[in-house]
Amino acid sequence: MEPLLTAIVLWLSANFGLLAIHDLPRVERMSSIEMTNLLYQNIPADQRQAMRVDQQRPVLSLYSVERKTIYLLPEWTGQTPADLSLLVHEMVHHMQNLNPATFECPQARERPAYEAQEKWLNMFGHSLKKDFGIDRLTILMTTACTD
Repeated sequence: MEPLLTAIVLWLSANFGLLAIHDLPRVERMSSIEMTNLLYQNIPADQRQAMRVDQQRPVLSLYSVERKTIYLLPEWTGQTPADLSLLVHEMVHHMQNLNPATFECPQARERPAYEAQEKWLNMFGHSLKKDFGIDRLTILMTTACTD
């Protein structure tokens, strides 16, 4: 996994101006339900219930800032552009974590990760829409600062 993560770091650095880091994250397997629980554990129950249903898609991958760990589904193989794009998306978050940048809100941190994931997929004739059903409007809605 280390050579793959290093290659992704170099690709992200070359294509998005992110500072290359060599402190690679841990990568662990976790079910979608466990990732969802981890993702929402710090959100109060009343706010979780108020979240829009379309923002509660199944979690396919996740990055933990505190643990410096990328979580992938147990069935993740890394053998498809879509699989690898999940790793690209989460590596953006790892690089953001180690090279802190200011974002207008927490949701805005997702924009660069989706941009990198889309660019990665496009290299193979794929897209977020085709592979994950994520269109531009969904990205706009999920990365918008609402407060």
